[in-house]
Amino acid sequence: MQTLSIGELAERSGVASQAIRFYEKEKLMPAPQRTDANYRRYPLDAVARLQFIVHAKQWGFTLEEIRELLILQDANGDRAQAKRIAGEKLHKIREQIRHLSRIEAVLSKTLDECAGEGPMQEGCPIVEAIAEKAE
Repeated sequence: MQTLSIGELAERSGVASQAIRFYEKEKLMPAPQRTDANYRRYPLDAVARLQFIVHAKQWGFTLEEIRELLILQDANGDRAQAKRIAGEKLHKIREQIRHLSRIEAVLSKTLDECAGEGPMQEGCPIVEAIAEKAE
């Protein structure tokens, strides 16, 4: 069976070797085989697993959520559980979008109100709007 060193895996997957070790420690990657000299050797399918982890992170999944999805995949688990995890993530993303939309509206309004000249002592609608939201 062909295997990859951590350097080869990093090159093929585009994931740094330090990140690969971190994912192992976090139980997202199975422990690799070891050589007699204690070097890690990874199966070829480790590339796809790392790419899944990277894509899931880009989609906003937490490491815990990714771990749950990988456990389901490894155990040929129930699709309903994967759907629940994805549904919860979609709900959180929609909440974030609503929050960001509110911020965008306030920021847009304050940019229109700001003359962009003069000293800050005279008041700045941008700083004032941020200060109001911070309280």
